[in-house]
Formats: sequence, structure tokens, C-alpha cells
Amino acid sequence: MIEAGRDYLLFDGDCGICSYLAERGAQLDKRQHFTIRPYQSFSETELAQYGISYANCNRKLQVITRHGRVYAGAFAVNYFFWRQFPWSLLVVLFYILPVLLLAEVIGYALVARYRRQLSQWFGLKACLLPGNAGDSRAKS
Repeated sequence: MIEAGRDYLLFDGDCGICSYLAERGAQLDKRQHFTIRPYQSFSETELAQYGISYANCNRKLQVITRHGRVYAGAFAVNYFFWRQFPWSLLVVLFYILPVLLLAEVIGYALVARYRRQLSQWFGLKACLLPGNAGDSRAKS
């Protein structure tokens, strides 16, 4: 159940690289600002209360803030780092220099598109996603 007053980071539990990065994020979140869980651990009805679906979560990382706001993809990553000092300083830099933000958004899109291959290359758990990188499901 999603509790009010908590930040949630929802990742794809069927993806090796997503699971690996979620574990690293949990280690980084020393103050435990976030509940980091696979989106599959919540019902689609529960997520719909925040205007997101399994399809949204399958395409991009999702953050539901303690105030009920939702961020996706690179902006979800930025919100996560915004809450992690001193990493928040890096987030400020990305927004001061829009070219860095653009590079981050493009980089996120590339990793999301090729996450299955990245999971295999890095020897992470078998990705349960379809084999075609261009497949609409194969995005994080």
C-alpha cells in the first residue's frame, strides 16, 4: 500500500539493470527518504490513483513524492538525487545548464531502450522483457 507522506521509487522488477540500480539507490538513500519497490508489488488500481499505470512504469522509472506528485524517467532520477545531499548539487547543475539536462534525458532514453541488452552484457539476472530492443515493452 502506498502511504501518504512517503516518497516512492518504482522500478521494473523484471529488469536486471533496473533491479541492480534500485539496489544501489537503496544503499545511497542512507536517510531512507524513499520506499524503493518494484512497481509490480502494487496493484494497477493503486497506481491509478496517481495517474500512472503498469504501462507507464514499464516504460520509465516512476517516483511518487510524499506530496503525491509523480515524476518519470530522468526527472524521477533527478528527484531521487535532489533528496540525497550532496548529490542534490549535481541536480542543480543539470537544471542550470540545460545542455546537461538534455544529455541526461537522451542518456536515460538510450539506457531504457537497450536495458535488456545491458542486463545481459553486465551479467545481471535474466531480464524477463521481450528480446526485441525496439519493442514498446522494452523500456525503463
